[in-house]
Amino acid sequence: MGLRRSEIDVRLAELASRDAEIGARAKANVVRYRAEHGIGDEPYEFPTYRSAEERKVWVHKWWVRPFRFFYRHLPVGLRSRIKRVAT
Repeated sequence: MGLRRSEIDVRLAELASRDAEIGARAKANVVRYRAEHGIGDEPYEFPTYRSAEERKVWVHKWWVRPFRFFYRHLPVGLRSRIKRVAT
């Protein structure tokens, strides 16, 4: 046989209280860790590399397509020399 409904409810209440206790301890640890290491409460914002993105955007413009086509069909040795000079 299995457990009775009242026994299950008691066990679930114990687990819920234990879970709340562990959660409260975890929140206290996070607050303590942030205070020790000088970390603020605001969420982390990833830096935007907008300038790098904007530098790449022109490569996909319509007027660059003929140049890309020409460059890609050059011999590999010539392409590597152009790349070396350009960078």
